[in-house]
Amino acid sequence: MYKNGWKGKLYWAAEFITMLAVLQLMWIGLTLLGGIVLGIAPATVGLFSVMRKRLQGEDGLKTLTKLYWQTYKKEWIQANKIGVTLIIIGYFLVLNLRILLAMPAGSNFIMLSIMTLVAILYGVLCINIFQVFTHYELPFLRYFSTAILLSVSFPIQAIGSFLGVFVLYKLFAFIPGLLPFFGISVTVIFLTWMSSQVFKMKTEKEFPEGQQV
Repeated sequence: MYKNGWKGKLYWAAEFITMLAVLQLMWIGLTLLGGIVLGIAPATVGLFSVMRKRLQGEDGLKTLTKLYWQTYKKEWIQANKIGVTLIIIGYFLVLNLRILLAMPAGSNFIMLSIMTLVAILYGVLCINIFQVFTHYELPFLRYFSTAILLSVSFPIQAIGSFLGVFVLYKLFAFIPGLLPFFGISVTVIFLTWMSSQVFKMKTEKEFPEGQQV
């Protein structure tokens, strides 16, 4: 129905917006189902998996929601291992930054510079690790190193991801009514699209045209 012309485009847009809203509500519900702390990581992994399928052409909402629930259950333990690790790293990072900021000015410049760099790498890690998790099957610790190395190897895309997230943050701060329905889903589909470009370039770099297997 309405595959061509302006009606087709309008129908596609309405369907796409509905999908984003439904998946966002599922993310909220599944996060709450896990008591927030143990729900947010598997809910986020599931959302990245679904958005990856959506960008690959799967547009059936029923199929996507079913996949979301299946991924949430399947990856519950592994996703929470990543989530808890990120929380622990973040806690000690904040703790160390507070200690350094409490020290006399000038005496902690080198350490503060190092901690700032670590904080940036932590931000990169948080943005990339769930995308790496849904794209590759790796030993647990390699998800962390791969998430950072991909950003170092493709800095333009990493900067683009940060800028995109910042723009979306400003948009949702300006129109907060959109946040409960599209805040997470729009951000995740944007990051999924950005990471898909990185994974594509990485594959092309490893297997130049004519040498792919």
